[in-house]
Amino acid sequence: MDGLVKQKLGEILDVFEGLPHCKVEPSVDDQLVITSEKPVLWSDSLENQDAESTHKIGTIKPHKASLGLYIDFPHGYIDDSKLEKIMNPEGTLMYYPPGTKTSTVKSWWRFRSDEKFDSIHLVLRKIELAYYNFKREDWIELMREITDAHEEK
Repeated sequence: MDGLVKQKLGEILDVFEGLPHCKVEPSVDDQLVITSEKPVLWSDSLENQDAESTHKIGTIKPHKASLGLYIDFPHGYIDDSKLEKIMNPEGTLMYYPPGTKTSTVKSWWRFRSDEKFDSIHLVLRKIELAYYNFKREDWIELMREITDAHEEK
């Protein structure tokens, strides 16, 4: 993991560690798991009923030269029309619809929706990672909204 990835990982961790209803814990393969204090709203539909899966909101995946965020929230909970402005404020990230193969060299994001839960996937590499601002108020507010969703059960 290079210095830029470490720096940006620190920024994203600061955001999640500052939110009241979640915590971030190490997992396998240097991933970090974002968990809710309460089971996620779709936990009854999960096949694997271990504690991590029932409380798991998402994962942060640092790699050698990139950083990924995969985060879930209740279906229909967030107005998806506002997501692009928040996730891709500079318009530099590729958008890949669900089910399409993603780039292994370019930064990208996607929004996936199904009847149980919705997800945002964000992968930042090189230039986009350097300039992405995890401390923007709209980004922090979106993450707060997502993590707060699980407290309403």
